[in-house]
Amino acid sequence: MLSRLVFYGRTNVKIGESAGMIKSILMAASDYSPASGLTGGLVFNEKYMMEVIEGAREQVSKRLRLLFEDPRIEELTVLAVNTIDKRVFEGWAVGYAGRTIDAERLYLKYSPTVDINPTSMSAVAVLDFVREFCALDTLYVQRTGLAEQRMPAPTLQQATAARPAPPRQDPPVETIKVVNTKSAAPT
Repeated sequence: MLSRLVFYGRTNVKIGESAGMIKSILMAASDYSPASGLTGGLVFNEKYMMEVIEGAREQVSKRLRLLFEDPRIEELTVLAVNTIDKRVFEGWAVGYAGRTIDAERLYLKYSPTVDINPTSMSAVAVLDFVREFCALDTLYVQRTGLAEQRMPAPTLQQATAARPAPPRQDPPVETIKVVNTKSAAPT
């Protein structure tokens, strides 16, 4: 049985330390691949991280337990845990939510400002945002097994003719907030 976990957290990164965090997250992401049984995506910056994990219920639960112990996350909020029939992600992707024109357009699609804030987003919005961000053609995204998942860029005619889709309704889901009480080990 497949499950999908959608959550976000506040990152525990100080200005100037983001390069090290990016490197450690990208190295850890190499453990995830279609062969591992886990698929999904992670988007992060110096303030927040948003993640979607898909896989067998036991594997998703094991990963969630590890995330509670992760010193890079100060606070973890689970938005949804659902049983799914089909995966949305074909592999694994990690993206750094930096400042690029394409990324800022996407931020404005899901947030009132170019500063992405998952605390005001629904589970469906976080899922859609992570999926779309991880499909961006940018150096800020590292993929494993996601080549076929890249979304083609719309043509100018398609972009100008596109109408916004009606808002999707989330199924009723209880939000669970978990505060990581472990302090980071001194360096």
